[in-house]
Amino acid sequence: MRTSAGIVLFGLSMGAMLNCKAEVAASPIDREVATRCSTSQAQYDEANIRRCTAKLALPGLSTEERAMTFNARGNNYDALKEFDLAIADYTEVIRLLPKFEYGYANRALEKYRKGNYLAAVVDYDQALLINPKSSYARYGRGVARLKSGDTVGGKADLSMAIQLDPEMANVYRGIGMVP
Repeated sequence: MRTSAGIVLFGLSMGAMLNCKAEVAASPIDREVATRCSTSQAQYDEANIRRCTAKLALPGLSTEERAMTFNARGNNYDALKEFDLAIADYTEVIRLLPKFEYGYANRALEKYRKGNYLAAVVDYDQALLINPKSSYARYGRGVARLKSGDTVGGKADLSMAIQLDPEMANVYRGIGMVP
């Protein structure tokens, strides 16, 4: 998606944004802006990354709020094709909420997009340990398995995913992940 070094968000490097996080959330106006970190796909952009980063700097966030904010920011990085930054955020989601299947499934998708199919399969495996009926993780693992040369396993996963949710193929097709 993006390289982890050298990305610039509105003229600030990631390091500068992290170093000034206390200032970002210092005023009531900044706190209000920070609370607008959106999980809506219509809002995936650099401005939303800034809002999510500001929200992460707020004191008193619960573990779940912090994890969901990292997840939202990871989704924004994904939309901007900053795969390494998305992986870092999804890794943080997993650290905070190890039983949240979408942390693993989202990170798997980023690894898949980077061409690291076997690592994607490992993360999809983790998601499926948490929720064996996840059509999202099952379909993603199926495509990653096919890309890594496991035709039998890949076809089995795709078939099971379609049984679980007949629309799952369309979801993945919509994000460019096809068998």
